[in-house]
Amino acid sequence: MLRRLIGLFIWSLAAALPGTAHADACTPTATHYAATVSGEVAGQHQYSADLGHDWTLHLAPAPHGWDIQVLDATGYNLALATLPVHGGTNPRMLYGWHFRNAANTGPNQGDVNAPQTMRRFMLNDPRGAFRGIGLGWLNMRDYGLAGLEPGERARMVYLNFNACVMIPKTEEERIRDENLISPVYLDEELELIRTCGLDLAWRPEAWVMPRLLGGDFDADDAHDYAVPVIREADGQHGIAVCRAGTWTSVFGADAIPPGSDLAPGYFNQVEAWSVGSRADLPQYFGDTGLPAGPGDVITIERIEKSAYSLYWDGAGFRSHHHYTMVEP
Repeated sequence: MLRRLIGLFIWSLAAALPGTAHADACTPTATHYAATVSGEVAGQHQYSADLGHDWTLHLAPAPHGWDIQVLDATGYNLALATLPVHGGTNPRMLYGWHFRNAANTGPNQGDVNAPQTMRRFMLNDPRGAFRGIGLGWLNMRDYGLAGLEPGERARMVYLNFNACVMIPKTEEERIRDENLISPVYLDEELELIRTCGLDLAWRPEAWVMPRLLGGDFDADDAHDYAVPVIREADGQHGIAVCRAGTWTSVFGADAIPPGSDLAPGYFNQVEAWSVGSRADLPQYFGDTGLPAGPGDVITIERIEKSAYSLYWDGAGFRSHHHYTMVEP
């Protein structure tokens, strides 16, 4: 077990070393979430930040500075897996004397074998209740020391930092995420689409991703969803909107919501789409914005060229032209 942990720790350090593909980039991956944190702490105060997924980054006061802790929902410190286990030079220990020479008469020139401003740590749970192997780093942007008299051990009394924690996804979360980026409709999704009333003249096909988006378009507290579809007869692209599992509208053929110059041909050029609240829509230059009202909005877009939104006005769907940078 110890040999396995050492191997994993060496791998985690190598994966994060500058100059590699993972050079301190705090970005999510197929297997890990990425949580970024920045802050400062001083004196005998502690620091805590919610990382999501029931994890907390905690800086706990210690005699010579602070200890990095990553706590799970039970309060267990997952960072205890960071090696070396013994001694006072573990990367998760943010101690002032790490930055001073052995005599405490000046800066550490290498005679004290201790980590410096970049600290990398590994996360694991020997109890067997863990999501997987996690990684993290903390970069000291600024710090202050006290206890600088020769022969003493310096204390860190101020720290300004930024940090990253890579939180493993559970197997269920990985499967869910892989499913979301697949263009293939699940059998239950096809059944829902047809049950809602999609005519056989149209077939669900993910000509734009993701293959399905959900929301509450008419603000009735019932779940709605939208699906890219193609007309069997001529390949015309459209978007089928199912409201509350009962009413289906297909846009992209003859049924174009009124309110702007949106035309059926535009659906054959769409490169991206999204669903969100009106308040979260980007503010396009020169755009007067959608009329006020409840309900989520479907936005279709030719990336950096033009964008329209489909929205519910209380009686039916309408369209809004946000911008056009080139001729459609």
